[in-house]
Amino acid sequence: MQAMTDNIVSTISRFLTPELIGKMASASGLDRSVTQKATAAAVPAILSGLAGLAGKPGGARQLASAVAEQPTDLLGNIASMLGGSAQMADKGGGLLSSLLGSGVSGMLASTVGRFLGIGEGPMRTLLGLLTPVIMGILGREQRAGGLDTNGLARMLTGQKEEIAAAMPAGLSRLLESSGMYEDIGASSSDRHSYEAPPRSAGVRMTSDTQTTSRGASWPYWVLPLLALGGLLWYLFPRDERAVGTLPTTQTTSVPARPVTDAPAKLTYLTTARDDWSSIGASANEYTNQEVYNTSGENLGTIRDLLIGPDGKAAAAIINVGRILGIGEKEIAVPFSAIRSEKYGDSRRLVVDATKEAVQAAPTFARRKQ
Repeated sequence: MQAMTDNIVSTISRFLTPELIGKMASASGLDRSVTQKATAAAVPAILSGLAGLAGKPGGARQLASAVAEQPTDLLGNIASMLGGSAQMADKGGGLLSSLLGSGVSGMLASTVGRFLGIGEGPMRTLLGLLTPVIMGILGREQRAGGLDTNGLARMLTGQKEEIAAAMPAGLSRLLESSGMYEDIGASSSDRHSYEAPPRSAGVRMTSDTQTTSRGASWPYWVLPLLALGGLLWYLFPRDERAVGTLPTTQTTSVPARPVTDAPAKLTYLTTARDDWSSIGASANEYTNQEVYNTSGENLGTIRDLLIGPDGKAAAAIINVGRILGIGEKEIAVPFSAIRSEKYGDSRRLVVDATKEAVQAAPTFARRKQ
Protein backbone atom coordinates (compact mmCIF):
# COMPACT_ATOMS: atom_id res chain seq x y z
CA MET A 1 0.00 0.00 0.00
CA GLN A 2 1.44 3.36 -1.04
CA ALA A 3 1.56 6.34 1.28
CA MET A 4 -1.03 8.96 0.43
CA THR A 5 -0.10 12.58 -0.15
CA ASP A 6 0.18 15.03 2.71
CA ASN A 7 -0.36 17.98 0.35
CA ILE A 8 -3.08 17.38 -2.21
CA VAL A 9 -2.60 20.79 -3.85
CA SER A 10 1.05 20.08 -4.63
CA THR A 11 0.18 16.62 -5.96
CA ILE A 12 -2.37 18.07 -8.38
CA SER A 13 -0.04 20.89 -9.41
CA ARG A 14 2.70 18.40 -10.29
CA PHE A 15 0.26 16.44 -12.43
CA LEU A 16 -0.68 19.52 -14.45
CA THR A 17 2.21 19.46 -16.91
CA PRO A 18 2.94 22.30 -19.35
CA GLU A 19 1.32 20.18 -22.06
CA LEU A 20 -1.95 19.92 -20.12
CA ILE A 21 -1.86 23.61 -19.22
CA GLY A 22 -1.40 24.44 -22.89
CA LYS A 23 -4.40 22.35 -23.91
CA MET A 24 -6.53 23.90 -21.18
CA ALA A 25 -5.44 27.35 -22.35
CA SER A 26 -6.57 26.58 -25.89
CA ALA A 27 -9.87 25.16 -24.67
CA SER A 28 -10.67 28.14 -22.45
CA GLY A 29 -9.43 30.76 -24.89
CA LEU A 30 -6.88 32.13 -22.44
CA ASP A 31 -3.19 32.87 -22.74
CA ARG A 32 -0.94 30.10 -21.41
CA SER A 33 0.54 32.28 -18.66
CA VAL A 34 -2.92 33.45 -17.62
CA THR A 35 -4.13 29.85 -17.56
CA GLN A 36 -1.18 28.87 -15.37
CA LYS A 37 -2.04 31.64 -12.93
CA ALA A 38 -5.75 30.82 -13.04
CA THR A 39 -5.08 27.13 -12.44
CA ALA A 40 -2.94 27.92 -9.40
CA ALA A 41 -5.93 29.78 -7.93
CA ALA A 42 -8.70 27.46 -9.14
CA VAL A 43 -7.26 24.17 -7.84
CA PRO A 44 -7.20 25.17 -4.14
CA ALA A 45 -10.52 26.98 -4.59
CA ILE A 46 -12.20 23.79 -5.86
CA LEU A 47 -10.52 21.72 -3.15
CA SER A 48 -11.70 24.20 -0.54
CA GLY A 49 -15.27 23.74 -1.74
CA LEU A 50 -14.92 19.95 -1.70
CA ALA A 51 -13.44 20.05 1.80
CA GLY A 52 -16.41 22.14 2.87
CA LEU A 53 -18.74 19.54 1.36
CA ALA A 54 -16.90 16.70 3.10
CA GLY A 55 -17.44 18.40 6.45
CA LYS A 56 -21.22 18.65 6.04
CA PRO A 57 -23.75 15.93 6.97
CA GLY A 58 -23.91 13.42 4.13
CA GLY A 59 -21.20 15.29 2.24
CA ALA A 60 -18.50 12.66 2.77
CA ARG A 61 -20.70 9.97 1.23
CA GLN A 62 -21.64 12.23 -1.68
CA LEU A 63 -18.00 13.03 -2.39
CA ALA A 64 -16.88 9.40 -2.12
CA SER A 65 -19.64 8.28 -4.50
CA ALA A 66 -18.61 10.87 -7.08
CA VAL A 67 -14.96 9.83 -6.81
CA ALA A 68 -15.88 6.15 -7.14
CA GLU A 69 -17.82 6.85 -10.34
CA GLN A 70 -14.70 8.15 -12.11
CA PRO A 71 -12.86 5.62 -14.35
CA THR A 72 -9.70 4.24 -12.74
CA ASP A 73 -7.73 5.07 -15.91
CA LEU A 74 -9.04 8.65 -15.96
CA LEU A 75 -5.69 10.31 -15.27
CA GLY A 76 -3.93 8.32 -17.99
CA ASN A 77 -6.46 9.52 -20.55
CA ILE A 78 -6.67 13.19 -19.53
CA ALA A 79 -4.46 14.40 -22.38
CA SER A 80 -6.58 12.65 -25.01
CA MET A 81 -9.80 13.71 -23.28
CA LEU A 82 -8.72 17.33 -23.63
CA GLY A 83 -8.95 16.79 -27.38
CA GLY A 84 -12.71 16.93 -26.85
CA SER A 85 -12.35 19.75 -24.37
CA ALA A 86 -15.88 21.13 -24.74
CA GLN A 87 -17.43 17.81 -23.75
CA MET A 88 -14.95 17.36 -20.90
CA ALA A 89 -15.62 20.88 -19.62
CA ASP A 90 -19.38 20.31 -19.71
CA LYS A 91 -19.11 17.03 -17.82
CA GLY A 92 -16.67 18.46 -15.31
CA GLY A 93 -18.83 21.53 -14.77
CA GLY A 94 -21.88 19.34 -14.27
CA LEU A 95 -19.99 17.19 -11.77
CA LEU A 96 -18.85 20.24 -9.80
CA SER A 97 -22.39 21.63 -9.76
CA SER A 98 -23.80 18.31 -8.56
CA LEU A 99 -21.36 18.33 -5.64
CA LEU A 100 -21.35 21.97 -4.57
CA GLY A 101 -24.65 23.10 -6.05
CA SER A 102 -25.14 25.07 -9.25
CA GLY A 103 -25.33 28.35 -7.37
CA VAL A 104 -22.07 27.70 -5.54
CA SER A 105 -20.18 26.55 -8.64
CA GLY A 106 -21.35 29.65 -10.48
CA MET A 107 -20.34 31.80 -7.52
CA LEU A 108 -16.94 30.10 -7.53
CA ALA A 109 -16.40 30.86 -11.22
CA SER A 110 -17.57 34.45 -10.82
CA THR A 111 -15.49 35.17 -7.71
CA VAL A 112 -12.25 33.55 -8.91
CA GLY A 113 -12.69 35.05 -12.37
CA ARG A 114 -13.23 38.54 -10.99
CA PHE A 115 -10.29 38.13 -8.63
CA LEU A 116 -8.02 37.28 -11.56
CA GLY A 117 -9.59 39.67 -14.06
CA ILE A 118 -10.89 36.78 -16.20
CA GLY A 119 -14.36 36.53 -17.68
CA GLU A 120 -16.80 34.16 -16.01
CA GLY A 121 -17.21 32.08 -19.21
CA PRO A 122 -13.53 31.11 -19.59
CA MET A 123 -13.33 30.56 -15.84
CA ARG A 124 -16.28 28.16 -15.93
CA THR A 125 -14.59 26.24 -18.74
CA LEU A 126 -11.35 26.00 -16.81
CA LEU A 127 -13.12 24.82 -13.66
CA GLY A 128 -14.91 22.18 -15.73
CA LEU A 129 -11.61 20.93 -17.14
CA LEU A 130 -9.88 20.87 -13.76
CA THR A 131 -12.65 19.05 -11.87
CA PRO A 132 -12.09 15.62 -13.53
CA VAL A 133 -8.35 15.95 -12.88
CA ILE A 134 -8.96 16.71 -9.20
CA MET A 135 -11.48 13.89 -8.83
CA GLY A 136 -9.13 11.47 -10.56
CA ILE A 137 -6.27 12.32 -8.22
CA LEU A 138 -8.55 12.06 -5.18
CA GLY A 139 -9.54 8.59 -6.38
CA ARG A 140 -5.92 7.59 -6.89
CA GLU A 141 -4.99 8.80 -3.40
CA GLN A 142 -7.98 7.03 -1.90
CA ARG A 143 -6.98 3.73 -3.48
CA ALA A 144 -3.31 4.20 -2.59
CA GLY A 145 -4.13 4.82 1.06
CA GLY A 146 -6.91 2.24 1.29
CA LEU A 147 -9.27 4.97 2.49
CA ASP A 148 -12.95 4.45 3.10
CA THR A 149 -15.58 7.17 2.78
CA ASN A 150 -14.67 8.86 6.06
CA GLY A 151 -10.96 8.46 5.40
CA LEU A 152 -11.26 10.37 2.13
CA ALA A 153 -13.18 13.12 3.90
CA ARG A 154 -10.58 13.31 6.67
CA MET A 155 -7.79 13.59 4.11
CA LEU A 156 -9.43 16.69 2.65
CA THR A 157 -10.64 18.34 5.83
CA GLY A 158 -7.30 17.63 7.50
CA GLN A 159 -5.53 19.69 4.83
CA LYS A 160 -7.75 22.77 4.98
CA GLU A 161 -4.88 24.94 6.18
CA GLU A 162 -2.59 23.78 3.36
CA ILE A 163 -5.38 24.34 0.83
CA ALA A 164 -6.07 27.86 2.12
CA ALA A 165 -2.35 28.66 2.15
CA ALA A 166 -2.08 27.66 -1.52
CA MET A 167 -4.63 30.29 -2.59
CA PRO A 168 -3.42 33.70 -3.79
CA ALA A 169 -3.51 36.32 -1.05
CA GLY A 170 -7.02 37.69 -0.63
CA LEU A 171 -8.89 35.01 -2.58
CA SER A 172 -9.73 32.92 0.48
CA ARG A 173 -11.27 35.96 2.21
CA LEU A 174 -13.21 36.87 -0.92
CA LEU A 175 -14.67 33.36 -1.20
CA GLU A 176 -15.57 33.38 2.48
CA SER A 177 -17.25 36.78 2.28
CA SER A 178 -19.27 35.62 -0.72
CA GLY A 179 -20.99 33.06 1.52
CA MET A 180 -19.84 30.14 -0.61
CA TYR A 181 -19.02 27.85 2.30
CA GLU A 182 -22.36 28.38 4.02
CA ASP A 183 -24.23 27.75 0.77
CA ILE A 184 -22.57 24.40 -0.02
CA GLY A 185 -25.26 21.77 0.29
CA ALA A 186 -28.09 24.31 0.57
CA SER A 187 -31.08 24.24 -1.75
CA SER A 188 -31.06 26.61 -4.71
CA SER A 189 -33.80 28.74 -3.16
CA ASP A 190 -31.54 29.43 -0.17
CA ARG A 191 -28.65 30.87 -2.13
CA HIS A 192 -27.94 34.58 -2.02
CA SER A 193 -31.41 36.01 -2.07
CA TYR A 194 -30.22 38.99 0.02
CA GLU A 195 -33.76 39.66 1.15
CA ALA A 196 -34.60 43.00 2.70
CA PRO A 197 -35.29 43.16 6.44
CA PRO A 198 -38.95 42.93 7.46
CA ARG A 199 -40.97 46.09 7.72
CA SER A 200 -41.70 47.37 11.19
CA ALA A 201 -44.67 45.55 12.63
CA GLY A 202 -45.74 48.60 14.55
CA VAL A 203 -46.77 50.78 11.57
CA ARG A 204 -50.51 51.48 11.40
CA MET A 205 -52.27 52.30 8.16
CA THR A 206 -55.43 53.69 9.81
CA SER A 207 -55.89 56.36 12.44
CA ASP A 208 -56.68 55.41 16.01
CA THR A 209 -60.29 56.17 16.88
CA GLN A 210 -59.20 57.45 20.28
CA THR A 211 -56.75 60.01 18.83
CA THR A 212 -57.88 63.61 19.14
CA SER A 213 -58.50 65.61 16.00
CA ARG A 214 -55.47 67.79 16.70
CA GLY A 215 -53.20 64.74 17.13
CA ALA A 216 -54.47 63.20 13.89
CA SER A 217 -53.87 66.36 11.88
CA TRP A 218 -50.26 67.09 12.88
CA PRO A 219 -48.71 65.35 9.80
CA TYR A 220 -50.42 67.86 7.53
CA TRP A 221 -48.29 70.73 8.78
CA VAL A 222 -45.15 68.80 9.84
CA LEU A 223 -44.55 66.95 6.56
CA PRO A 224 -44.46 70.10 4.38
CA LEU A 225 -41.92 71.61 6.78
CA LEU A 226 -39.77 68.48 6.58
CA ALA A 227 -39.99 68.48 2.79
CA LEU A 228 -39.01 72.16 2.66
CA GLY A 229 -36.13 71.55 5.05
CA GLY A 230 -34.90 68.63 2.95
CA LEU A 231 -35.07 70.71 -0.23
CA LEU A 232 -33.12 73.58 1.36
CA TRP A 233 -30.53 71.13 2.70
CA TYR A 234 -30.11 69.68 -0.77
CA LEU A 235 -29.84 73.08 -2.48
CA PHE A 236 -27.60 74.69 0.13
CA PRO A 237 -23.99 74.68 -1.18
CA ARG A 238 -21.65 72.24 0.50
CA ASP A 239 -17.99 71.52 -0.10
CA GLU A 240 -18.01 68.12 -1.82
CA ARG A 241 -15.28 68.75 -4.34
CA ALA A 242 -13.00 65.89 -5.34
CA VAL A 243 -9.43 66.87 -4.52
CA GLY A 244 -6.22 65.35 -5.74
CA THR A 245 -5.56 62.12 -7.56
CA LEU A 246 -5.47 59.96 -4.47
CA PRO A 247 -8.76 59.62 -2.56
CA THR A 248 -9.29 61.91 0.39
CA THR A 249 -11.03 60.48 3.39
CA GLN A 250 -13.61 61.37 5.97
CA THR A 251 -14.23 59.21 8.98
CA THR A 252 -17.28 58.68 11.09
CA SER A 253 -17.92 56.78 14.27
CA VAL A 254 -19.75 53.57 13.66
CA PRO A 255 -22.35 52.01 15.95
CA ALA A 256 -21.14 49.51 18.49
CA ARG A 257 -21.33 45.89 17.45
CA PRO A 258 -21.99 42.99 19.82
CA VAL A 259 -18.32 42.06 20.01
CA THR A 260 -15.61 42.84 22.49
CA ASP A 261 -13.55 45.06 20.19
CA ALA A 262 -14.93 48.35 18.86
CA PRO A 263 -15.07 48.52 15.04
CA ALA A 264 -12.67 50.71 13.12
CA LYS A 265 -13.92 53.99 11.68
CA LEU A 266 -15.24 53.83 8.13
CA THR A 267 -13.33 55.65 5.41
CA TYR A 268 -15.15 57.35 2.54
CA LEU A 269 -13.45 57.87 -0.82
CA THR A 270 -14.04 60.92 -2.99
CA THR A 271 -12.08 59.89 -6.09
CA ALA A 272 -10.69 56.73 -7.63
CA ARG A 273 -7.01 56.11 -8.10
CA ASP A 274 -5.76 56.31 -11.66
CA ASP A 275 -5.00 52.59 -11.74
CA TRP A 276 -8.49 51.55 -10.60
CA SER A 277 -11.06 50.46 -13.17
CA SER A 278 -14.82 50.08 -13.04
CA ILE A 279 -16.33 46.61 -13.28
CA GLY A 280 -19.32 48.19 -15.04
CA ALA A 281 -22.23 45.90 -15.86
CA SER A 282 -20.26 42.67 -15.39
CA ALA A 283 -22.33 40.13 -13.49
CA ASN A 284 -21.25 39.62 -9.89
CA GLU A 285 -22.79 39.01 -6.49
CA TYR A 286 -22.38 42.59 -5.24
CA THR A 287 -23.60 45.02 -7.90
CA ASN A 288 -27.28 46.03 -7.50
CA GLN A 289 -27.41 44.45 -4.04
CA GLU A 290 -28.74 46.48 -1.12
CA VAL A 291 -26.46 47.32 1.80
CA TYR A 292 -27.53 47.46 5.45
CA ASN A 293 -25.94 48.54 8.70
CA THR A 294 -25.70 46.48 11.87
CA SER A 295 -29.05 47.89 13.04
CA GLY A 296 -30.79 46.53 9.94
CA GLU A 297 -31.31 49.92 8.27
CA ASN A 298 -31.10 50.03 4.48
CA LEU A 299 -28.16 52.30 3.56
CA GLY A 300 -28.35 52.13 -0.22
CA THR A 301 -27.53 50.00 -3.25
CA ILE A 302 -24.14 49.02 -4.67
CA ARG A 303 -23.94 50.36 -8.22
CA ASP A 304 -20.38 49.51 -9.18
CA LEU A 305 -17.12 47.97 -8.02
CA LEU A 306 -13.67 49.43 -8.62
CA ILE A 307 -10.92 46.92 -9.37
CA GLY A 308 -7.27 47.56 -8.52
CA PRO A 309 -4.25 46.70 -10.68
CA ASP A 310 -3.88 43.38 -8.84
CA GLY A 311 -7.32 42.29 -10.07
CA LYS A 312 -8.90 42.57 -6.63
CA ALA A 313 -11.93 44.66 -5.72
CA ALA A 314 -10.68 47.90 -4.14
CA ALA A 315 -13.85 49.91 -3.53
CA ALA A 316 -17.62 49.78 -3.83
CA ILE A 317 -19.75 52.67 -5.11
CA ILE A 318 -23.04 52.90 -3.22
CA ASN A 319 -26.08 54.91 -4.28
CA VAL A 320 -27.63 56.50 -1.19
CA GLY A 321 -30.60 58.80 -0.67
CA ARG A 322 -30.83 61.90 1.46
CA ILE A 323 -33.73 63.07 3.60
CA LEU A 324 -37.16 62.25 2.16
CA GLY A 325 -35.43 60.69 -0.85
CA ILE A 326 -34.37 64.09 -2.20
CA GLY A 327 -30.92 64.42 -3.69
CA GLU A 328 -29.65 60.89 -4.22
CA LYS A 329 -25.89 60.65 -4.55
CA GLU A 330 -23.08 58.14 -4.82
CA ILE A 331 -20.51 57.47 -2.13
CA ALA A 332 -17.60 55.03 -2.17
CA VAL A 333 -16.16 52.86 0.60
CA PRO A 334 -13.26 50.40 0.63
CA PHE A 335 -14.37 46.96 -0.50
CA SER A 336 -12.90 45.52 2.71
CA ALA A 337 -15.55 47.46 4.69
CA ILE A 338 -18.35 45.34 3.18
CA ARG A 339 -19.09 41.93 4.59
CA SER A 340 -21.70 39.27 3.92
CA GLU A 341 -23.72 38.18 6.94
CA LYS A 342 -26.29 35.48 7.55
CA TYR A 343 -29.83 36.88 7.68
CA GLY A 344 -32.52 34.30 8.33
CA ASP A 345 -32.26 31.70 5.58
CA SER A 346 -30.35 34.01 3.25
CA ARG A 347 -27.53 36.55 3.39
CA ARG A 348 -27.17 40.30 3.13
CA LEU A 349 -24.36 42.83 2.78
CA VAL A 350 -23.46 44.89 5.84
CA VAL A 351 -21.36 48.01 6.49
CA ASP A 352 -20.51 49.43 9.92
CA ALA A 353 -22.05 52.89 9.54
CA THR A 354 -25.11 54.80 10.66
CA LYS A 355 -27.67 55.96 8.12
CA GLU A 356 -26.99 59.58 9.06
CA ALA A 357 -23.25 59.19 8.53
CA VAL A 358 -23.75 57.63 5.11
CA GLN A 359 -26.13 60.40 4.04
CA ALA A 360 -23.62 63.04 5.19
CA ALA A 361 -20.62 61.31 3.57
CA PRO A 362 -18.77 63.14 0.77
CA THR A 363 -20.01 62.53 -2.75
CA PHE A 364 -17.86 60.24 -4.89
CA ALA A 365 -16.72 61.87 -8.13
CA ARG A 366 -16.64 59.39 -10.99
CA ARG A 367 -13.81 59.79 -13.46
CA LYS A 368 -14.97 61.35 -16.71
CA GLN A 369 -14.61 59.02 -19.67
